[in-house]
Amino acid sequence: MLAAACTRPTSGRPVAVLDATTGTTPVTTTGERPFPTTEPSYPSSTSYPTTTTSGPPLTIANRKVITTPPACASFVTPADIGRLTGTTAHAEPEDKGFCGYTLDRSGTPAGVALIVLNESLDAQNTEPTTFEGNSAYRLSTVDTTCDLRVALTDDQSVKYRVLWVSLVLSGPSEPVCGTVEKLARHVFGKLPGG
Repeated sequence: MLAAACTRPTSGRPVAVLDATTGTTPVTTTGERPFPTTEPSYPSSTSYPTTTTSGPPLTIANRKVITTPPACASFVTPADIGRLTGTTAHAEPEDKGFCGYTLDRSGTPAGVALIVLNESLDAQNTEPTTFEGNSAYRLSTVDTTCDLRVALTDDQSVKYRVLWVSLVLSGPSEPVCGTVEKLARHVFGKLPGG
């Protein structure tokens, strides 16, 4: 059987083709399309991504359940950060669990502090540790930079499962990771328990 297609629109109605060898009409056409005309429905999911870690399961001694991120000022203020870092801290606009602060000493830029409530625990290139009995990971690349990522819960249905405290501080009066731990302890203590 030979089939052909037109490259230009034609007028008229489609007609059946007679098969010359059998004398029958093998194909008839109708006005209906041979395929569905509606978009298929796709499953939707309300679950959150799995907390990512490499290594043993998480240890959670002090569970924190955060379904809606609290306002930054409810767990840390610029005055708190200034006191812990020996700087003057200025809050940047907050964004649903992301709290940023610029730091200065006598008007000279001194660093940045970030406190982030996150859904995934990125352990890549970090050192495993514990914090307040919970699994945690630390990353310190130079003397002026430290990140501490603390698991808040192992419940995968909770969106905000990680507290991430990061500090870049020039001229610190103590090791930066020590300051990060103090800041994390301050914030951790003010987060709702589970």
